[in-house]
Amino acid sequence: MIANISEPRRIKKLVVCCDGTWLDSAGGRKNIPSNVTRLARAITPTDSDGTSQIVYYQAGIGTGLGMLSQFAGGGTGLGFSENVREAYAFLANNFYQEPDRSRSDSIFLIGFSRGAYTARSLGGLVGQLGLLKKESMSWFYDVFRDWQNAGNPDYTPTFWQNWSDYQERLHGGQRHSLKTTPSNDIRQINEYLEEYRMSLLSFGLTQEAEIAAVGVFDTVGALGIPVNPLFQKIFGLPSFLRGYKWVDTALDNHVRNAFHALALDEHRAPFFPAVWERPEGCTTNLKQVWFAGAHSNIGSAYSDIASGNLTLAWMMDHLAGDELRRDSPTDWNHEQWLQFDIDFLKEQRLINLDWQKREGGGHRRWGLGTIYNSLTFPQVLAGWRTRKPGRTHPVRYDKDYTDTTRLLRNTNERIHASVRIRTIRAGPFYEPDPDANLPSKITFKVMNAIATIIQKIAGRGGNIYYDPMRGGPLRDWELKDGFKHHDKYSINVMDSRDLGTGQPPYWQYTGNDPLLKDGTTMPEDELGTFERVVLKEYVECAEWVEASNSGKVVAKISPDQLDDLQRRSATM
Repeated sequence: MIANISEPRRIKKLVVCCDGTWLDSAGGRKNIPSNVTRLARAITPTDSDGTSQIVYYQAGIGTGLGMLSQFAGGGTGLGFSENVREAYAFLANNFYQEPDRSRSDSIFLIGFSRGAYTARSLGGLVGQLGLLKKESMSWFYDVFRDWQNAGNPDYTPTFWQNWSDYQERLHGGQRHSLKTTPSNDIRQINEYLEEYRMSLLSFGLTQEAEIAAVGVFDTVGALGIPVNPLFQKIFGLPSFLRGYKWVDTALDNHVRNAFHALALDEHRAPFFPAVWERPEGCTTNLKQVWFAGAHSNIGSAYSDIASGNLTLAWMMDHLAGDELRRDSPTDWNHEQWLQFDIDFLKEQRLINLDWQKREGGGHRRWGLGTIYNSLTFPQVLAGWRTRKPGRTHPVRYDKDYTDTTRLLRNTNERIHASVRIRTIRAGPFYEPDPDANLPSKITFKVMNAIATIIQKIAGRGGNIYYDPMRGGPLRDWELKDGFKHHDKYSINVMDSRDLGTGQPPYWQYTGNDPLLKDGTTMPEDELGTFERVVLKEYVECAEWVEASNSGKVVAKISPDQLDDLQRRSATM
């Protein structure tokens, strides 16, 4: 049967999933699937309207064969260029756009850790040079090298020279060269890349392409790929691999949506996060939310995936356009968002319950999953650094230094509801990782013993409760949730006489940072549909958590009072 040629071509969704360092769900070895892997598996083959959702999964850096490959890739980031090129080739070979650009395939980029940096770099490459057409892909390596070295004044671009030679020999065409050249001045870099892109467009070698959404978990690599300080000393390496120093991961208008899940409790210096900043005039819908836990809690690479389930559901909500669909359904277009299998998410909850029963000491409440301390031996040798939500300084990649004269602007940072719940319910802080090596276990026990002694000296008993406001990442931030009392050292955290004012929770800055105005606030992020699916399985607290998240707790029973009533009724 001959197809109706007047029928418009069906648009598809192209999804690139870049996993974190040493993570590989297709490598022939059983391991804990990261959130990148789980998202790739949760995406349905087609959405409810029949639109194909095509997933390209890429293993993380350092997953090659042999110890040398894994050591070099994981420690220095080698393999980054290859990963970006392979992901770009997938997009270029599959992307379709109507000749008049009225419709095109939707592109989604997902990543964790250095895979998040890979995804963001890929987005920058697409924005700055477009997607090369299939017939132009034979020149991709030259174009990629020119882009990668746009900030290196000692580099001589190769593509236009080689392409002009080819055109002259085969077609008698005119030669072409650029007026601008690579530079270490950010303004000249942008001018050079803009001229480069416009030249590619004028010769029909590339095409403009928008990114529907970039969704990343705890991006590592503000200046490029960070090198472990231990390797810096042993091999004389720089703090960042300069081959990647000039790569731009900033937002611009070709990215419609950008979502970033961040770890509050990651202290390893080389893992300091690359928080996004939305430049003036940028129209990207940006949201960045902080969760309790270390780097791999947020990316879900630990045995207890309870925290990872929270970030997984959060990302599913945002990549599905849940907020827009609820607030403005007429503006929601299924072609611009992903569809997920909700049963897959429910199954992850059951998998985690089974693990908690077998290994974790029993069922845990919502938001109280295990938090692991990643700052153990030998990682502690690389140094440590406390993260500062709302107070991150920009990194000048053209000058190789952190600009301490200002803070990142227009970051739209928020705090997840689970942070508040963990804090007011006296949730546990760091706990031992059953999968850790012996040096890490010893380091944890020593550090835990010291912390316990400090707790006892302070008169708080031996238990170490979660409190990010006490010398932690939320130091100088105060929780405002409409309740007068927060006894952080008692499980019975809700006073029966303190029933709330019905105020939506937020965090207010009370410190003396001259770059941040006293009274600045970070709102608590509103729970989405997938998040509520996970939450409602925790029947002992679901109603109260959901109501308090939206500021509707007025004269309602607290979760601990509910527990008490349930215990009493069970004994009657």
